[in-house]
Amino acid sequence: MTESGRICYTYFMQKYTILFYGPPGAGKGTQAENATHKYGFVHFDSGKYIEKIIHNPSLQKNKVIQKQRELFLSGKLTDPAWFGAEVKKHIKEMASRGESLVMSGSPRTMEEAFELKNGGIADDLIKNYGLKNILIIFLDIPVAESVKRNSKRGRIGLDEPAVIRVRCREYKKRTLPVISEMKKRGIKVVKINGNFPRGVVAKMVLKEIKSFLQCQKSNPQKILSCSRCQGIS
Repeated sequence: MTESGRICYTYFMQKYTILFYGPPGAGKGTQAENATHKYGFVHFDSGKYIEKIIHNPSLQKNKVIQKQRELFLSGKLTDPAWFGAEVKKHIKEMASRGESLVMSGSPRTMEEAFELKNGGIADDLIKNYGLKNILIIFLDIPVAESVKRNSKRGRIGLDEPAVIRVRCREYKKRTLPVISEMKKRGIKVVKINGNFPRGVVAKMVLKEIKSFLQCQKSNPQKILSCSRCQGIS
């Protein structure tokens, strides 16, 4: 608060986070890349990032990595605390550079989102980007379509029908509640039918992002900027 009694506000620099969610094979990575190229955001694909780590030849004797690799290849989610720590590190780095962020597939569980030590991934996103500067794009496809699409990828073990169905069950049980909770907390969620051809889905996704960005730029979010003003509104 200033000497005149006015409350000190500052505005978030215009940086945003777009989170893509959906079952395996819904097109999260593809649509995230489209959005990245269109708007110049930074894409962090957590699935590919984790896959890269667990297949890194120099880490194969690491006991932690061995455990995560076993979970990953069985279709189950890797350890939330380990995964969350890796993702939060990247969020902090990109936010500190003032970069808008596109993420595909994470946070994946309630623990990762809100219950990690020193705050979850969603907590860090809200802290670094602002609640109203986050948009969730939910690409929905049926299990049968998920199996069909992933079976064509041909990754050993991971893309076998039985494993894909495990991944779909994990998604429904552990990831869908995250989307619901973030919506309750005030984050905008847009559901899109991912069963349409890729190009049609891309147009719908970009239209929603454009609308969201235009709205946020015309109504920038403000925060209290000094400790003396905390709790005053």
